[in-house]
Amino acid sequence: MSEQTENQTDLGEAINLLEGMLDRMGIDATVEGEDANDKLLLRIECEVEEQTQRVIGRRGQVVDAFQHLLNKMLHRDREERTKPVIVDAGGYRERHVERLEGLADRTAAQARETGEAIDLNPMSAYDRRIVHMRLAEIDGVSTQSEGEGDSRHIVVLPE
Repeated sequence: MSEQTENQTDLGEAINLLEGMLDRMGIDATVEGEDANDKLLLRIECEVEEQTQRVIGRRGQVVDAFQHLLNKMLHRDREERTKPVIVDAGGYRERHVERLEGLADRTAAQARETGEAIDLNPMSAYDRRIVHMRLAEIDGVSTQSEGEGDSRHIVVLPE
């Protein structure tokens, strides 16, 4: 099977699995999928805003759980790793990335002004990656991750 055909099969399977989860939760939604360059992107669209908020959950926990489960389900029993699945609902991911990049910008400015290291609150590996990448683009600061497990956080260091 060609890589493109395999990716389309994975995309279709991911959509079906996600639709099944939403159906079992009693959420009336449509799922659209896209095979992006390095990932499979699934977008959940609900007609009722209340249901969109339910799909996103507090601080994105539900949409993150969908994403985690889908990746585990699609990658089980496979020797080769397939593209990761990213799940979004109501534009949450884009807004979340914008918030994290804004936090990175403000923290970089503060670290440069004060000349002191700044510890950010603990965050997921995905969120830390976004912040690290943004801060790598900013002159005058560097980053490192510290802590273990749920306490892992970024330290922004002035150069």
